[in-house]
Amino acid sequence: MARIQSVEELERTVGSRPLGVMMKSLDALDEHCVRLLGLSSFAVIGFIDEEGRARVTTAGGPLGFARVDDATHLRLELPGPIPLNPTVGCGLLFFIPGLGETVRVNGRATLEGHTLRVTVQETFVHCAKALLRSAFWKPPVAVAPTSPGSVASGPWSDPGVQDWLSRTPFVVVASWDAEGHADVSPKGDPAGFLRLDETRLAVADRPGNRRTDTFHNVIEQPRAALLALIPGESRELEVSGAASLTTEPSLLASMAVSDKVPKLALLLEPHEVRLRASPAIVNAGLWDGARHVPSEQLPRMADVFIDHVRRNSQRGVAATALRALASKRMMNWALTQDYKNNLY
Repeated sequence: MARIQSVEELERTVGSRPLGVMMKSLDALDEHCVRLLGLSSFAVIGFIDEEGRARVTTAGGPLGFARVDDATHLRLELPGPIPLNPTVGCGLLFFIPGLGETVRVNGRATLEGHTLRVTVQETFVHCAKALLRSAFWKPPVAVAPTSPGSVASGPWSDPGVQDWLSRTPFVVVASWDAEGHADVSPKGDPAGFLRLDETRLAVADRPGNRRTDTFHNVIEQPRAALLALIPGESRELEVSGAASLTTEPSLLASMAVSDKVPKLALLLEPHEVRLRASPAIVNAGLWDGARHVPSEQLPRMADVFIDHVRRNSQRGVAATALRALASKRMMNWALTQDYKNNLY
């Protein structure tokens, strides 16, 4: 198995982090983030539990269920208590019904009853590619189950779990760096894109926002968690385990889409697998197209990205030049080219 175990190997495989992409990140919620959070009805939350294991859960409700107290604090109600370890970072991915872009918030969290209180350390708007590839907001289409692999024993042996994996078009991966900073990242493809490689679940890497936060985190330390969602379903599959990165040619070739072979895949060795009902999906009415936010209520995403680049506090000549050059015309052109050339 060809493993990636260093940042140098990772960057030789997928490239380095572009400055312009990293400068879309802010250390506090601006008016664009506040506006988008006010239109959100659902969130995936990555946290470390009291036993030190990576976990992921969900929360949902009417639009604006997450309340912004100020630029660095927000709170939301969970369906029930979670075994949160508040000394390690927490990551959240917020969904706006009908919108491809998501809002990522990383920071620290505490739990008071069912209320999760988050101190924001980093926030940015994620590109729409994962939701577009997975047809996340489109009416669900029946998909015939296909075997994601052959496993005789272990957590994957449950037929219900294997069926779920075979129909999954979308996952969220939660990871942490060596200092305990959290990140949650969406991954999407046509249903059936997941693979079982021996005892490990494989998730293909596709072109996204090119931050590669998940992969950098996995190189530093392996604990990670994954949540698998199927449009139209009111359940969710959580996988907690240890992650690694592979460039195994035969595995990657089996994950080609539109003749595009991924450059690497994330492998997740499970400690626990949980297929369960999701009150958050029900509370959010997640798959109800009538609840999609009208386009006229949404900000123009090019404007959001431009403002975030301009407000980023990165120092240096290149960062200063990028802020000066950022324009609506440039951003619209860049986004058009990116989605044209890098959807797969």
